[in-house]
Amino acid sequence: MKKHLAILPLLLPSLGFSTTFSTEEKNTLINKVAHEISRQYVLQENIPAIRESLQKASKSETMKQAGTPKRVAEVLSKVLEKHDKHFGVRWYDQNTSQSQPKHENWFTKLARKNSGFNRVEVLEGNVGYIDFWGFDQVNDASRKRVEAAMALIENTDALIFDLRNNGGGDGNMGRLISSYLFDEPTHLNSIYWKATDSTTEFWTFETIKGKRMLDTPVFILTSKDTFSAAESFAYYLKHLKRATIIGETTKGGANPWQFFQLDDGFGVVIPIAKAVNPITKSNWEGKGVEPDIKSLKEDAFNIGYRLSLQHIQSSAIHPELLKEVKEQLKLVETH
Repeated sequence: MKKHLAILPLLLPSLGFSTTFSTEEKNTLINKVAHEISRQYVLQENIPAIRESLQKASKSETMKQAGTPKRVAEVLSKVLEKHDKHFGVRWYDQNTSQSQPKHENWFTKLARKNSGFNRVEVLEGNVGYIDFWGFDQVNDASRKRVEAAMALIENTDALIFDLRNNGGGDGNMGRLISSYLFDEPTHLNSIYWKATDSTTEFWTFETIKGKRMLDTPVFILTSKDTFSAAESFAYYLKHLKRATIIGETTKGGANPWQFFQLDDGFGVVIPIAKAVNPITKSNWEGKGVEPDIKSLKEDAFNIGYRLSLQHIQSSAIHPELLKEVKEQLKLVETH
């Protein structure tokens, strides 16, 4: 899950990069990155393999041809992402960063754009549908948006969460939404923190505003772009047997991260904690969340909608609803 923590400045000597990087200067950066990863990375057993990959990268033709700070950071990021998809090396031009617009923070963007909610509606056949691209931080504004979204679909007979384009964010948003799906306090996930050698448990919220959808079948749509906190949401609802996952295996990022500033505009993103599911005692790092029903990203909605309608058809009593469901099933099954 994406998690912004305090940046810890490091007292390191200046790298002193010139416009054209020398081999010695590149190696200096690589050694600093390797050192910081060795200190901070949560999966310490993977450090030898990471160091070996960085050493190979230092001698590669790709690195030799990398002639700018930005390009060197890109090359190193690709090497590190093979070990953990939350890894990354960043470079910011200190000479021009004051005059150029900065990249918008993920949570700033979420707050500006309706906490990531694209579509919330009741589909024909009384199926609730929520499509959102990120998990916002839980605050008064985002909580009201969740309450409004859940109020709109609270009387539906099936519910679809569309996470196919969801890049994650704050896991507490997943806790809040999940709280509408359980009656009793439910242990969803835990996070182990390397720095303190401690574990934090994440449970559903005891109180929410609105109706709990305890018996409503839930379907979650995923793709290879579903990432971080969105994966966590799908993973724990799957293993709690509270949702059916439909689509593609997700991206595979389970470890919360922190940004560590180096110098001369460089910094490194390092996962400093790991998710621990209370049921599996593991997580989806590097593997992704496996769907219950595998399909192409483009086909996942139709499958989820069809299964929702079939469930409603099997239990609906109202004749008008049954008629509506049958009509929609005919349309879905022809596509």
